[in-house]
Amino acid sequence: MTATLAETTGTFRERPLDGRTIALGVTGSISAYKAADLSSKLRQAGARVEVLMTEAATRFIAPLTFQSLTGHEAIVDMFETEEAEAHVEVARRVDAFLIAPATADCLARLAYGGGGDMV
Repeated sequence: MTATLAETTGTFRERPLDGRTIALGVTGSISAYKAADLSSKLRQAGARVEVLMTEAATRFIAPLTFQSLTGHEAIVDMFETEEAEAHVEVARRVDAFLIAPATADCLARLAYGGGGDMV
């Protein structure tokens, strides 16, 4: 029987994301519903998950779904939050930003530095 890397190094953790905050950006794609499962798995791994959605994403999955799974309200409109500079505050408090699904439009906006929504 061979030992796994985790067994030999002693680095295995049951909840590897404990103490980490992950921003999950959800864009408007038919596969946006899969982000709900991803947010659940991130929570199970110990992460605090903050969901940011494009307006188009809300046509495929409701923000309330993510609120139920993460315990935090999903942010769709950066101007409807209580924080004056919500997009800056999110960047300050997260350890990583994950976009899933990442549509071609989202990738293009990232490439040329476009803005306009929370993702």
